[in-house]
Amino acid sequence: MDRLIVDGYNVTHAWPELKEQMRFSLEAARDRLIERLATYAQVRSADVTVVFDAHRTSAASNSRHEVDGVHVVFTRKGHSADHAIERLAYSLAGDGNPITVATSDRFQRDLVRGMGGAVISALELERQVIEAEKELGRSVDRYAR
Repeated sequence: MDRLIVDGYNVTHAWPELKEQMRFSLEAARDRLIERLATYAQVRSADVTVVFDAHRTSAASNSRHEVDGVHVVFTRKGHSADHAIERLAYSLAGDGNPITVATSDRFQRDLVRGMGGAVISALELERQVIEAEKELGRSVDRYAR
Protein backbone atom coordinates (compact mmCIF):
# COMPACT_ATOMS: atom_id res chain seq x y z
CA MET A 1 0.00 0.00 0.00
CA ASP A 2 1.27 3.44 -0.90
CA ARG A 3 1.82 5.83 1.97
CA LEU A 4 1.37 9.56 1.68
CA ILE A 5 2.53 11.97 4.36
CA VAL A 6 1.21 15.51 3.95
CA ASP A 7 2.74 18.68 5.40
CA GLY A 8 -0.64 20.08 6.41
CA TYR A 9 -0.07 23.81 6.71
CA ASN A 10 2.40 23.86 3.81
CA VAL A 11 -0.33 22.41 1.58
CA THR A 12 -3.05 24.59 3.11
CA HIS A 13 -1.07 27.73 2.28
CA ALA A 14 -0.40 26.51 -1.28
CA TRP A 15 -3.92 25.52 -2.38
CA PRO A 16 -5.90 28.63 -3.38
CA GLU A 17 -9.23 27.31 -2.01
CA LEU A 18 -7.73 26.50 1.38
CA LYS A 19 -5.62 29.65 1.58
CA GLU A 20 -8.77 31.72 1.04
CA GLN A 21 -10.67 29.68 3.63
CA MET A 22 -7.87 30.22 6.17
CA ARG A 23 -8.61 33.94 6.13
CA PHE A 24 -11.88 33.13 7.90
CA SER A 25 -11.23 29.86 9.74
CA LEU A 26 -8.07 27.85 10.18
CA GLU A 27 -10.11 24.92 11.48
CA ALA A 28 -12.42 24.95 8.44
CA ALA A 29 -9.42 24.97 6.08
CA ARG A 30 -7.88 22.02 7.95
CA ASP A 31 -11.18 20.14 7.87
CA ARG A 32 -11.55 20.74 4.13
CA LEU A 33 -8.02 19.48 3.48
CA ILE A 34 -8.71 16.33 5.51
CA GLU A 35 -12.00 15.80 3.66
CA ARG A 36 -10.29 16.04 0.29
CA LEU A 37 -7.43 13.78 1.42
CA ALA A 38 -10.01 11.21 2.57
CA THR A 39 -11.39 11.06 -0.98
CA TYR A 40 -7.85 10.65 -2.32
CA ALA A 41 -7.12 7.86 0.20
CA GLN A 42 -10.30 6.01 -0.73
CA VAL A 43 -9.86 6.27 -4.50
CA ARG A 44 -6.12 5.49 -4.49
CA SER A 45 -6.24 2.91 -1.68
CA ALA A 46 -3.49 4.89 0.02
CA ASP A 47 -2.54 5.22 3.66
CA VAL A 48 -2.63 9.00 4.22
CA THR A 49 -1.24 10.91 7.19
CA VAL A 50 -1.49 14.68 7.47
CA VAL A 51 0.73 16.48 9.97
CA PHE A 52 -0.01 19.93 11.40
CA ASP A 53 2.09 22.08 13.69
CA ALA A 54 0.32 22.49 17.00
CA HIS A 55 -1.06 25.98 17.50
CA ARG A 56 -1.71 27.40 20.94
CA THR A 57 -1.10 24.15 22.76
CA SER A 58 0.83 23.10 25.79
CA ALA A 59 0.53 19.39 24.93
CA ALA A 60 3.52 17.33 25.96
CA SER A 61 2.95 14.73 23.23
CA ASN A 62 1.71 14.59 19.67
CA SER A 63 -2.03 14.28 19.22
CA ARG A 64 -3.08 11.53 16.79
CA HIS A 65 -6.51 10.59 15.59
CA GLU A 66 -8.24 9.32 12.48
CA VAL A 67 -10.81 11.21 10.45
CA ASP A 68 -12.56 9.43 7.57
CA GLY A 69 -9.59 7.11 7.11
CA VAL A 70 -6.95 9.86 7.24
CA HIS A 71 -4.43 9.81 10.09
CA VAL A 72 -4.27 13.32 11.54
CA VAL A 73 -1.30 14.35 13.68
CA PHE A 74 -0.87 17.60 15.62
CA THR A 75 2.65 18.06 16.91
CA ARG A 76 3.40 18.69 20.56
CA LYS A 77 4.43 22.05 21.93
CA GLY A 78 7.77 23.19 20.55
CA HIS A 79 7.90 20.63 17.71
CA SER A 80 7.39 21.39 14.05
CA ALA A 81 5.44 19.41 11.50
CA ASP A 82 8.75 19.06 9.62
CA HIS A 83 10.28 17.23 12.58
CA ALA A 84 7.26 14.92 12.92
CA ILE A 85 7.26 14.22 9.17
CA GLU A 86 10.96 13.36 9.23
CA ARG A 87 10.49 10.94 12.12
CA LEU A 88 7.42 9.35 10.53
CA ALA A 89 9.10 8.97 7.13
CA TYR A 90 12.18 7.47 8.75
CA SER A 91 10.14 4.99 10.79
CA LEU A 92 8.14 3.89 7.73
CA ALA A 93 11.06 3.78 5.29
CA GLY A 94 12.20 0.33 6.31
CA ASP A 95 9.00 -1.62 5.74
CA GLY A 96 9.28 -1.86 1.96
CA ASN A 97 6.17 0.15 1.13
CA PRO A 98 6.67 3.29 -0.94
CA ILE A 99 6.51 6.60 0.93
CA THR A 100 5.65 9.92 -0.65
CA VAL A 101 5.77 13.22 1.21
CA ALA A 102 3.73 16.15 -0.08
CA THR A 103 5.46 19.44 0.72
CA SER A 104 6.92 22.42 -1.07
CA ASP A 105 9.52 22.96 1.66
CA ARG A 106 12.89 22.55 -0.07
CA PHE A 107 14.81 21.36 3.00
CA GLN A 108 12.10 18.81 3.78
CA ARG A 109 12.11 17.55 0.18
CA ASP A 110 15.89 17.03 0.22
CA LEU A 111 15.75 15.22 3.54
CA VAL A 112 12.99 12.83 2.45
CA ARG A 113 14.74 12.07 -0.84
CA GLY A 114 17.89 11.31 1.14
CA MET A 115 15.91 8.66 3.04
CA GLY A 116 14.78 7.10 -0.23
CA GLY A 117 11.30 8.56 -0.19
CA ALA A 118 9.49 10.30 -3.02
CA VAL A 119 8.38 13.91 -2.81
CA ILE A 120 5.63 15.81 -4.56
CA SER A 121 4.88 19.51 -4.30
CA ALA A 122 1.76 20.85 -2.66
CA LEU A 123 0.42 21.83 -6.09
CA GLU A 124 1.13 18.36 -7.52
CA LEU A 125 -0.81 16.87 -4.61
CA GLU A 126 -3.70 19.19 -5.42
CA ARG A 127 -3.63 17.97 -9.03
CA GLN A 128 -3.68 14.35 -7.87
CA VAL A 129 -6.51 15.01 -5.41
CA ILE A 130 -8.58 16.71 -8.12
CA GLU A 131 -8.02 13.70 -10.39
CA ALA A 132 -9.08 11.32 -7.60
CA GLU A 133 -12.22 13.41 -7.00
CA LYS A 134 -13.06 13.25 -10.72
CA GLU A 135 -12.46 9.49 -10.71
CA LEU A 136 -14.83 9.08 -7.77
CA GLY A 137 -17.42 11.20 -9.58
CA ARG A 138 -17.14 9.00 -12.68
CA SER A 139 -17.58 5.88 -10.54
CA VAL A 140 -20.67 7.32 -8.87
CA ASP A 141 -22.09 8.26 -12.28
CA ARG A 142 -21.54 4.70 -13.59
CA TYR A 143 -23.37 3.17 -10.62
CA ALA A 144 -26.20 5.70 -10.85
CA ARG A 145 -27.07 4.64 -14.39
